[in-house]
Amino acid sequence: MRGLGTGRWDIASTAFDNVLAWSGREGAEIVAVAQVGQGVLLPVYVRPEIRDWSDLRGKRLAVDAVDTAFALVLRRILLAHGLDLKKGDFELVPAGATGPRLDSMNRGETFAAILNPPWDTKAEASGHKRFADHREVLPKYPGGVFAVSQTWARSHRDDLVKFLRAWLAGVRWANDPANRDQVIKLIAEEEKLSPQAAAGRLAQLPKDGAMDLAGLQSVLDLRTQFGFQLPMGSDLKRYCDLDYYLSAQ
Repeated sequence: MRGLGTGRWDIASTAFDNVLAWSGREGAEIVAVAQVGQGVLLPVYVRPEIRDWSDLRGKRLAVDAVDTAFALVLRRILLAHGLDLKKGDFELVPAGATGPRLDSMNRGETFAAILNPPWDTKAEASGHKRFADHREVLPKYPGGVFAVSQTWARSHRDDLVKFLRAWLAGVRWANDPANRDQVIKLIAEEEKLSPQAAAGRLAQLPKDGAMDLAGLQSVLDLRTQFGFQLPMGSDLKRYCDLDYYLSAQ
């Protein structure tokens, strides 16, 4: 996200919560311009010795970063089961992306984490147990978005619109039932997944790339629920720009 703001990257595929956390944080105004995922699944996995939610009390839990994205989802799930970070019921350990979080659990350094597909099946193969997923507390939580710095986007409008237009063509092709078998084969080969897992990935592809504003609002509400002050304020419109997507369509 820092690279996006400094111009190292032009476009990032990321969780919308990262847009909220970073827009205005170090000067750059960052906005979401399209929805790249739908039907996201965020399951909580625990180590084999954990048998009940109360067994996580006093334990170290793996997250990407302690103040963004899935860490907040994990906190919300745990809060529903009587465990509150503010009361010191557990500790969040920044382990990075999903793979490193699973590695941390495998080594016994942490005892729980959100492990989204395809790492969920790898977690089960390692003996970890699925306790719950985000849908019990955050049913509208959305998939990822394409994010850009407004400074870059305004000076490269044609490039961004052409990129989105090409991506939308790919989305339409992948969603065509006539191409389903070929798409699943491509995903399975590229991501080294089983056909079943690849089909699950395909199911998360958006139908048209339009942003789920109600879902994005739920992400903003979650961040403010835990007391995080947004540098750009709490108006959702500050973090989304529909113009580029509409132009691409």
